[in-house]
Amino acid sequence: FQLPLARFSGMTGRTSVAQLILSGSVGTLFLDNVFFSADGPAVAAPTPSYAAADVISLFSNAYTNRTVDTWSASWDQADVADVQVAGNDVKKYSNLVFSGTEFTTATVNASTMTHFSFDLWTPDPTAAPAEFKVKLVDFGANNAFGGSDDKEHELTFSAATTPALATGSWVTFNIPLSQFTGLTTRANLAQLIFVSAPASRTAFIDNVLFHK
Repeated sequence: FQLPLARFSGMTGRTSVAQLILSGSVGTLFLDNVFFSADGPAVAAPTPSYAAADVISLFSNAYTNRTVDTWSASWDQADVADVQVAGNDVKKYSNLVFSGTEFTTATVNASTMTHFSFDLWTPDPTAAPAEFKVKLVDFGANNAFGGSDDKEHELTFSAATTPALATGSWVTFNIPLSQFTGLTTRANLAQLIFVSAPASRTAFIDNVLFHK
């Protein structure tokens, strides 16, 4: 059970919580991992320090961002909201199964870039078997979805990978583009897809960019 404290509408103060009472008719109960947790980060993600000339930014307060058509396409299963964390703009995904970010109006030529980077903060459990997946899609020379020239590749991250998923702290994913081995062209990148397993994760995303 993960209960928003807002549901306890009569508990108008939370500075001196002293009792927890459970009642019901289910008989014997075994309880574990009883704790309070933050719904979101209290501090902003680390500010990237790459030279602006070496960056193609999709979302970051540190750089001028490219045009992104949507951070939650009509075909995805995710809710996204623009929020601020310590004065910094952040994308908050909730009910995340898979998100579709599209920049098809102005595709990205990342041919000279070496890395894809983003910051992730989640309040949800990240121990095995939890996974977070990242997919990049290039539309190929015809610069349109479909056809034999589209290329894509998906990477999977867990608590055992580098970087490792973590709960309640910012994790910077600075991924060499060479790891996207199926992405054999990068001149017309048009889609970014985040996938959560298990589904319905909450994820805060910042500093989504390509760099060299």
